[in-house]
Amino acid sequence: MISRNPRRRRTLLASAVLAVATLFAGVAPAVQAAPEARSDVFIRDNPSDVGFEPSSGSLYSSPDIRVCKGLTPCATDQPVHQGENVYIHVTLNNPGPYGDGLEKGTLQVYYTKQGTVAQWSSQWTYIGSKTGVSVPYGTKTVAIPWTVPVGSHFCLLARWLSPTDLPTEGLSTSANARNNNNIGWHNVNVLPFKIKIPEYRPIVFGWDGPDPTAVGDIVFTQPGRPFTGPGRITIDLGPDLAARWRAGGAKGEGVERVGETELAIVNPQRARISGLAFKSGEQVDARLSFTAGAEAAGGQYTVLVTQVDQRGEEVGGVEYRLAAEKQ
Repeated sequence: MISRNPRRRRTLLASAVLAVATLFAGVAPAVQAAPEARSDVFIRDNPSDVGFEPSSGSLYSSPDIRVCKGLTPCATDQPVHQGENVYIHVTLNNPGPYGDGLEKGTLQVYYTKQGTVAQWSSQWTYIGSKTGVSVPYGTKTVAIPWTVPVGSHFCLLARWLSPTDLPTEGLSTSANARNNNNIGWHNVNVLPFKIKIPEYRPIVFGWDGPDPTAVGDIVFTQPGRPFTGPGRITIDLGPDLAARWRAGGAKGEGVERVGETELAIVNPQRARISGLAFKSGEQVDARLSFTAGAEAAGGQYTVLVTQVDQRGEEVGGVEYRLAAEKQ
């Protein structure tokens, strides 16, 4: 991959250039020695990801990582509870664009508390791994058992390691996921709701990069049918984050102040809380609430809470999938 294996890319690129040059010169290319077989197993960052580095699009909702109640893979994440024994299913894809070899490797899975950022590796907790995994051409799904910890909701990280396919990593989880196709990040919270009963979810914001401080925004988007309208979303920034917001000028759009530290999301297309400053490695607690009105019954909704930096680039986020609780 770009920074971790330049030799592989140079070999493949040189072979392609030679083939094209000899073709246009009207000369049959000589038979070349096959390059050293290398693996390039990858985990998608989003549905359109085909393994190129750096990836483009969303980073934090990998479709190749799912939480299921059993060993049988589930189509989407299933709601789980603290103390429950579940399985994390990770789909591995082979080959990616930088390899063509079959290789055995190790799959590792980690968790951290629900939020938009977490520094690698100090703010991630190891769950488990599976070694000696052989990935055939195509896909292979591997299940790793997990007892859901007591304390909060969680984000997941999967890493694929093999002798010829190792990631290059720094402090920033978002940069690691963007630049390494064998790292997948899955911040998905399945949220069953009851009509007129608030559902609360903790969330942390901060900065996972090496720079001493960073300023950014929290952006709310609701693709598809919006929850705001048939339902209500608020965020309690807490005294610390609220003080930082006021110090930055209390800037924002699509939000309405409804308490000393609480804001309501009033624009379902786009709402933004701007000008928040964080120190490197910081994680500041906040709390979201989702309250469904009668009109929300029977609907399914997606709410994305994304943190962006001053350049508007995605730092991380959480995807909330809301549906009426089954009776």
